[in-house]
Amino acid sequence: MDVIDLKILEELKDDGRKSYNEISENIGKTEATVRRRVNRLIKNGVIKKFTIEYQVDSKPKTKATVKIEPDFKEMKNILKELRNINEITDIWRLSGDCGLFIKVEIPTIEDFNPLIEDKISPIKGVKIMETCFITDIIK
Repeated sequence: MDVIDLKILEELKDDGRKSYNEISENIGKTEATVRRRVNRLIKNGVIKKFTIEYQVDSKPKTKATVKIEPDFKEMKNILKELRNINEITDIWRLSGDCGLFIKVEIPTIEDFNPLIEDKISPIKGVKIMETCFITDIIK
């Protein structure tokens, strides 16, 4: 993958329905180049599927971050277990002593403690260090 592939992926990430022609205009390459590269990205498994995101209810979700101190001997299992929790939208492994940082989205604030107590804390090697509710998204 090169810079052109990354630009194409960014265009598709913004709107998976963009035409090859529109993408080519935005990145300064020909439509044939974009078409060929997208087909190659699909063939190589970089693009696995084109999908949509929607929210059935218009009620905003409650979002929070959780800092986890992992037992590094259990890291593979911890990451596997965290990936399987639907409420977790992002997982970051941080440098130094920072451990793991996750973002969760839940329907209501009342759903937070059961998520922590029933799904995250029981994972072997996980120690919850800090939780913060996201009150406003600036950017």
